[in-house]
Amino acid sequence: MKRVIAVLATAAVAATMGMAADEDLRAEIEALKKEVQALKEQTKGIKAKKLKKQISELKSAALNDNIKWSVDFRSAYDAVSYKHMSGKRVEKNDLLSNRMWLGMKYAPMSNLSFIGQLSYYKLFGQSQTATPHPTPTSPNQGYNYFDWVVGENATDGTLKVRQAYFIYFGDKFLGANVPWTASVGRRPSTDGLLVNLRDDNPAQSPLGHIINVEFDGASFKFDLSNVTDVSGMYIKLCLGRGFTNANPRFYGGGDAYVSNEDYTADNDLAGFIFVPYDDGQYSVHTTYFYSWNLLGFDNEQVGYMMGMLPPGTTPPDFNLRNLGGMHGFAVSAIADGVGDGINDFLDDTILFASWAGNYTDPKDDQTMLAMAQSPDDYGKKHFGWSVYAGTQFPALFTDDGRIGLEYNHGSQYWRSFTYGEDTMIGSKLAARGDAYEAYYTQPLLGKTLSMQLRYTYIDYEYTGSGRFFGADGAAIDNDDAYKSGMMDPVDYAQNFRAYIRYRY
Repeated sequence: MKRVIAVLATAAVAATMGMAADEDLRAEIEALKKEVQALKEQTKGIKAKKLKKQISELKSAALNDNIKWSVDFRSAYDAVSYKHMSGKRVEKNDLLSNRMWLGMKYAPMSNLSFIGQLSYYKLFGQSQTATPHPTPTSPNQGYNYFDWVVGENATDGTLKVRQAYFIYFGDKFLGANVPWTASVGRRPSTDGLLVNLRDDNPAQSPLGHIINVEFDGASFKFDLSNVTDVSGMYIKLCLGRGFTNANPRFYGGGDAYVSNEDYTADNDLAGFIFVPYDDGQYSVHTTYFYSWNLLGFDNEQVGYMMGMLPPGTTPPDFNLRNLGGMHGFAVSAIADGVGDGINDFLDDTILFASWAGNYTDPKDDQTMLAMAQSPDDYGKKHFGWSVYAGTQFPALFTDDGRIGLEYNHGSQYWRSFTYGEDTMIGSKLAARGDAYEAYYTQPLLGKTLSMQLRYTYIDYEYTGSGRFFGADGAAIDNDDAYKSGMMDPVDYAQNFRAYIRYRY
């Protein structure tokens, strides 16, 4: 009996101690729960902010806050031919080329973007004078630059930057309801309006009739449609520099560059583009610019008569100082669709017409578009003009092919800045004479792969088309130049091109 009582007593004590332990454990658990809850309350906002930030960073990386790359690669075949006034012909029927544009865009915020484009463009195979430092006795000096190994050898190969600029978008200018943009850098000044049609590219900044050349500069655009109630009205101010005669810091080259202080021969341009109306179908575009410190061949020390160099004289030097300036202006009208719902063909037809002019402003001791035949020729101003018209319409025999026809004519003293025009025979829009062009563009695999056939014919009436100023760009009647016995100018030039193009 005593033994039973002892066992029961021991069990009772153990139970009492167990209950006490359970109560202590419960108390600890409750305390821990309260601490966890308090910690959750303290970190709740932090976690939400961190999660929101992570989501924002993810969206930014996926949409805006990284560089977007694009590729535009074209392989082309060109056949070119020239006929001189004497009847001599120069033909090349196997020109093959590759051109690649590697585009980049970066927009870290909605009102600021960076746009760049790297360019690679060369003919198939090794060029005869492709080495960076050829000499008269060794034009192909440096075998490591041969095209066969240029991708495997460690050379000083260069990378061409075609475009590199930033653009800022503003909602209101000085509080007025005028959206505006500002941009500085190597601007998109090729493939401008009108010429972009045959090149199958989006229209870029300038009017292609008179400017089509790579340029460094700035632009400021102001949308006036809100304050004028005129559809599409805007004005764009443009500044550019085409050449600078600033010496490198440690340059040591010759008598003409005796110090590093020559910063005075900058070839600059300033002007504007004004669009008085653009409703998306019909539009009018105008431009004016003045370019000064223009370079070319100096006539000052050499006398000329009908384009002939007197026996024993030395050809003129290429003057990098200043021959004078030039005014340029153009007005272009475009119909992107003819009529309103007449038929599908007219709805998808583009018509355009453009007129452009130039007026030279030479220095008193220089000529700009003529030879110096007498003292009266120095400082003489010249006016030139050009017309440009064309159409692009559905090919009809395919669902999405396009056919284009273009014509342009330039007067004797016509002068454009269209050095960058995409052709193997020189700029047709710079021609002092008549130019005719037809092309057919056909998408093959959507917008990614396309092809084009193009034929260009230029009939020259005067010399100096598309050349520099001074003696090099003198406008002499072709017949007179040939009859002088000292010149054999080009009578006409032709270029047939076929290409296949990949864009993504």
